[in-house]
Amino acid sequence: MTDQNLAAGARARPFLNPRSIAIIGASGDENKIGGRPIRYLKLAGYQGPIYPINPTREVVQGLKAYPSLGAVDAEVDLVVIAVPAQDVLSAVEACVAKGVNGAMIFSSGFAEVNEEGAAMQEAIVQAARDGGVPLLGPNCAGTFNTRAGLLATFTSGIVDKPPRVGSIALVSQSGAFGIHMIVLAAERDLGLSMCLTSGNQTDVDVAEALAYVADDPDTEVIAVCLEGVRNPDRLLAAVESARSKGKPVIVLKLGRSQAGARAAASHTASLAGSDEIFDAILRQHHVYRVYSIDELMDVAYACSLRRYPVNDKVGIITVSGGVGILLADQVEEAGLKVAEMPPESQAAIRQLLPFAAAGNPVDVTAQVIQQPDLVGPMFEHMLTGGGYGSAIAFFTHIARNKDLFGKLLPHFEAVARRHTDRFLVLSTLAGPEMRKKLEAMGYAVFEDPGRAVKAIRALVRFREAFDAVAPEAPLPLAEGARHVQRGTVYDEAQAKELLAAAGIPCTREEVATSVQGAVHAAARVGFPLVMKIVSPEIQHKSEIGGVLLNVGSTEEVRQGYATLMDRAQTRAAGAKVTGVLLAQLVKGGVETILGVSRDPVFGPMVMFGLGGVFVEVLKDVTFRRAPFGRDEARRMIREVKGYAMLQGVRGAPPADEEALVEAIARLSVFAAAQGDALESVDINPFIVLPRGQGAFAVDAFIETRP
Repeated sequence: MTDQNLAAGARARPFLNPRSIAIIGASGDENKIGGRPIRYLKLAGYQGPIYPINPTREVVQGLKAYPSLGAVDAEVDLVVIAVPAQDVLSAVEACVAKGVNGAMIFSSGFAEVNEEGAAMQEAIVQAARDGGVPLLGPNCAGTFNTRAGLLATFTSGIVDKPPRVGSIALVSQSGAFGIHMIVLAAERDLGLSMCLTSGNQTDVDVAEALAYVADDPDTEVIAVCLEGVRNPDRLLAAVESARSKGKPVIVLKLGRSQAGARAAASHTASLAGSDEIFDAILRQHHVYRVYSIDELMDVAYACSLRRYPVNDKVGIITVSGGVGILLADQVEEAGLKVAEMPPESQAAIRQLLPFAAAGNPVDVTAQVIQQPDLVGPMFEHMLTGGGYGSAIAFFTHIARNKDLFGKLLPHFEAVARRHTDRFLVLSTLAGPEMRKKLEAMGYAVFEDPGRAVKAIRALVRFREAFDAVAPEAPLPLAEGARHVQRGTVYDEAQAKELLAAAGIPCTREEVATSVQGAVHAAARVGFPLVMKIVSPEIQHKSEIGGVLLNVGSTEEVRQGYATLMDRAQTRAAGAKVTGVLLAQLVKGGVETILGVSRDPVFGPMVMFGLGGVFVEVLKDVTFRRAPFGRDEARRMIREVKGYAMLQGVRGAPPADEEALVEAIARLSVFAAAQGDALESVDINPFIVLPRGQGAFAVDAFIETRP
């Protein structure tokens, strides 16, 4: 392993590749929680020493037993603790005394249950930390490593054979969920490399396991189930390590809804954090998010074939016109392209089969079964002529007929040999033997072609991630930028002053504290202008009539000043008013909103969206973790559904996107530089003028932490 990742994943090593194993609470009964690990280790062919710890037995399942961990007269690398919750602390203390390299706790009844359990858990963690022993769990379901013969779990889901050796690693915070995936993988005959379940992850966590498997040469795909994140920097570093090695990371995040987040908290005492934020973090780091167990397994399966499409165009060959229409709909809904075949390719297909629909989907009807030699040319015209990165061929139940399908197999094999850079799907009802034959050729086999579409979308995203250049570095903090002070309340003028110093353009403006001061300020700012109440205690000024637009003369300034001060006194009685702001009136442009919010897990997050109905009703916004460079700011802008508004619609000129990119990137640097003092920033609206004319913060609010 590389030095960097060895350090990042070093503490996970004893749990995934131990040199020797002791089981505290070992049982001679193979069906008990302390008996199954021994049975499974023997079943998997583990070659290291196994030390059952049981003070009442001399032999456990044919192995010499020891009355205590201290009685073992050899080095112990990993200890599995399978005793009642009240006995776990003494077991951990024994691990410390022995100097083991890792302690894995199956036992439950800790922070996931109640305060008493949380107190017990804290005592266990403190004992292990003081003694320098890495902990996995409590409340975890174990680990395995198919090549090392490691099968350290108590699940009843493994009956008579260990998981098949393969390239997919599973990392799950939820123990039962992780075991469920293992059983599903066995049913689908997917080969696995390693699995770790972290349970309450009081110490060693999902991120450390991810770092370890990312550097494992036998792991090519990583599937992750997460409930909460303890160390975001460690997690994201592990994700980046996997991406740099061309290893896809697929995440199923539990606790998306408020109810789910509460359940996660009660399950493993995890902080789920905002789901919108988490989703944005995954996009920022090219992690593919799935929303069901089936999708997780489908995408992992597709990735394990190691064929990533060269583009996002999907070709469809079908024996059913109806399924072809369904697939075309599903491909477009997935954000992929159902591009039409070139005219010359269509003509060539019609020459082969005059009644075929040749546009894409290509409906070959059942005639292809009678003429199996059509398979090769059909695929060739699609993949070479049409240039599709992926192809889905729907052949319904024909694979169940060995004689008929057997005639097609040589042609399928020839296609796969010629096009190793394309992702090829056969959607057919195939038995296990036929499925293996097709997969050995290089085809993914899906009974439901719609599930194949979702898998292709993931593969396209991974191809883009692997091909992506390194992100641009964040901009340097602007010279003259200042830090906010905790516990300070900033009014609009002060907030914009801070933002302007950080390089975020704001409107030309001045604050006046008298009528005459307002008149002089207006002369410097220029007409027409906007007048606003200035108060750190009045955030939504328009709600009390605290904003006057299109002020066009000195007399209007005089009247406006008096009006605003009167409204502040009558409609916001008691609010501290520090003056009236006179600001440049920005006409035209596209209204956007920029913001910063502090996420309890990931820290300062920058938000971007279009203003008005787009943000208020449609919630069309996107987020990124600060800080980041101009390229990430550009990705943010182009992610929102209303991006076309910035490109110019109905005759409007294109907006100054580069000015917007610069402002977002600088806001991210400003937010990151504030440490933990900043709670939120709201720049609304931030108006983007036509290309070449810039962009300006028209209103702003900064909230600091106490």
